[in-house]
Amino acid sequence: MRKFQAIALGTLGMVAAAGSAVAGPLVTFTYTNLNGVYADNGNGTGNFGAFAVSGGGLFTDGSVSRVVGPGAGTSVFNPGFFGGSNADFVLNLSVFNKNNMLGTAQGAGSFTITDTLGNKLVGNLSGDWINFGGATFFNGAISNSFFIPILSGNFVGNSGSFATNVPGQPLDGSLVQLFLDSGSGFFDSSFQGVSTGVAGQLVPTPASMALLGLGGLIAGRRRR
Repeated sequence: MRKFQAIALGTLGMVAAAGSAVAGPLVTFTYTNLNGVYADNGNGTGNFGAFAVSGGGLFTDGSVSRVVGPGAGTSVFNPGFFGGSNADFVLNLSVFNKNNMLGTAQGAGSFTITDTLGNKLVGNLSGDWINFGGATFFNGAISNSFFIPILSGNFVGNSGSFATNVPGQPLDGSLVQLFLDSGSGFFDSSFQGVSTGVAGQLVPTPASMALLGLGGLIAGRRRR
């Protein structure tokens, strides 16, 4: 028994170390033509949101993919999908510690992606806003991201689907792109209707990778 415990603990440590160096993402998502909205608090802080919309010159489209299988696939949401089903995209981020001279600020918030059936992918966000060349970017980390199945175990788009039993949940990751061109400076005043693009990728957290590794070790021992 002691020998097994020692092996298990050693394996747990190795898998935990490897969890932070996953070869590639398990899940990716990309949305364009979101409605970017900013509510200025008047004291150098405010709240930014990016929402799926259909109309007013903006017709959101997007996709969510499970990159590796089994169960891999891509759910595609056609331009103007919002309003035709339960499908939605909502992202909220604060703006604080703004430095106009450097064109930087900090932000924290969350996102929720909903498929046509009401199943959700959620996650938390934290990172930095950067203003460069008249455009605004957010470089952020994603944490505690996971699927919430409501009606099925598949994440279903206007076309395509994939299984939501992605291993290693909750997932971590990064927003590889959040871009908007507000035309109103660096969060100097409230605005809305600004076309916004968002893209992110997700990998297992080190802790969840460790649990997966330990589970495999225990299963292997039981088979013997």
